[in-house]
Amino acid sequence: MNTSIPAIFESRKNKILSELSVPDEEYTDLSPKGSVDEGIRDLIRDINTLPGLVTTSSCAGRISVFLEGRKKTTATTGDESQDQESASGAASRQFAPSGGKGTGRWLYVSHDPFVSSNDTSVSLPLHEKFGLSPGDGKPPVGKALRLVRFHFEPLILHIMAATLQHAQPVLSAASTSGFRESGLQSLRCLEGEDGPSPIVAVRSSGLSLESVIGYCDDEEGGEEPIVRSLVSEEYLQMLIAMSNERFEVNAERRERFRAGLLDAVRGKVKPEGWEDPVVRRERKKAEGLAKKRAMEERKEPAGQVQSQDEDMEIGDFGEVS
Repeated sequence: MNTSIPAIFESRKNKILSELSVPDEEYTDLSPKGSVDEGIRDLIRDINTLPGLVTTSSCAGRISVFLEGRKKTTATTGDESQDQESASGAASRQFAPSGGKGTGRWLYVSHDPFVSSNDTSVSLPLHEKFGLSPGDGKPPVGKALRLVRFHFEPLILHIMAATLQHAQPVLSAASTSGFRESGLQSLRCLEGEDGPSPIVAVRSSGLSLESVIGYCDDEEGGEEPIVRSLVSEEYLQMLIAMSNERFEVNAERRERFRAGLLDAVRGKVKPEGWEDPVVRRERKKAEGLAKKRAMEERKEPAGQVQSQDEDMEIGDFGEVS
């Protein structure tokens, strides 16, 4: 890529790479987990070796069970308060921001497929592993409940590019590998005071999976309200099976993206000892002339020189570069 890289981008990239070089327990990035998932560390490393690109946050994909936060309350009184509550309805329920900060909490998170084993912590019933108490499948009516949501979320990467030209191969590789909802995160990134830094979000909403599997009634259980299930153990097992299948598709798309991006930026990897055909032709020509001069100096027959030179030319054209 011949596009020059602004100095401000190199400064930003060096800062990010210096943070990535610290031990995992000390490293934090902008992703919800705060560190690079083990399953994509090689991918992150490869991207960060490319000129004009650096990752800012990432998630390899995950299964999660999340309990919504408590609904906001207003300071109004009387009929006005009731009117506001009825008008806002479910829209006033507070969701946790990305990463679970603020309201709400994670009941379960895994960045790997769910695999049963002899480990008792894994082989527990899914209800127990997700922190759910059995229910009758009928939520209370007329109450503002906090819902429990099961999610599968595929890989997402945020990659800062030095220029729009550097962002182009990222977008192309993402689209052709199945991450079709990828794009520039915001055009405002092109108007930064310190210079433009377009950020590409590599993502695919088509693999996402979401299901409401429970609820929490704040009036039940006192200070520690009970989180009750709305589904059966078999239903949870079905969600896990579907998520594991999507993990496989996610991994295939991730590898296609990696190969496509490296090929677009670096070009195809040449075998060891590979030589450019034009350079090779000039080298062989120079070697042939040098050999001819050496033979003439030894006063060898011209016919023999010509014959050897012709052999060299035939061998040259007959060899595959």
